[in-house]
Amino acid sequence: MRRTEREILDLEFMHQVLQDAQEIYIAINSGDAPYVLPVNYVFFNDCIYFHCALEGRKLELMRSDARVGFSTAVDIQVENTTTRYRSICGSGTTELVTDATLKNEVLKAFAARYKAPCIFPVSEEKFAHTGVVCIRIEKLTGKYSHPGEGPRPMKHFEW
Repeated sequence: MRRTEREILDLEFMHQVLQDAQEIYIAINSGDAPYVLPVNYVFFNDCIYFHCALEGRKLELMRSDARVGFSTAVDIQVENTTTRYRSICGSGTTELVTDATLKNEVLKAFAARYKAPCIFPVSEEKFAHTGVVCIRIEKLTGKYSHPGEGPRPMKHFEW
């Protein structure tokens, strides 16, 4: 990171950004160029989860290479020639959630986070056709740029 004075390695900061953001951008290896897409998600049990259909391009690509990159930002404001924000970037590996109990917990967390009028328990048919993907975070860093504040102290952590 070029602007190291803006780098945040404080796990609490990064968790808060993950709680505050509404979507996250996932970069998947497609072989010839990255395939990037926004997804809504929940940060749950120190992992990022998103739901999807059980077929399609993103799952095909993740099956051939489970490694992904991701990024999100909040509090974005442009002031003259400076952009203010809180952001995170990271990488990890994906896996389709097969444990029914965990899948149900994650879907409930989605409904709560996005205030969706879902009815639980979900019908067996809908449950069977809904995929939940877990991103196990391997690397994570944050960045911070806000007015009137100097460099923030950095706390190092092991993920």
